[in-house]
Amino acid sequence: MLENGMVAGYGYEESLHVPKQVGKCNYKYCDEALFEGEGIEFDGYLYCSTGCIGEHLIEEGAAVDLSA
Repeated sequence: MLENGMVAGYGYEESLHVPKQVGKCNYKYCDEALFEGEGIEFDGYLYCSTGCIGEHLIEEGAAVDLSA
């Protein structure tokens, strides 16, 4: 009979790496925590998504929303 390696406890090592928090989203209506390998950096600021950076740029007048 074949044993499932995951059930038997061998064959797969569990990762003990816990992602480190690197900051929070800079958009004033968002306060989401950002961890290693996540988000977008623009002009020295961190954003959690393209939505947040887009809204921030529109509010600052650096971009124009043509769909409005």
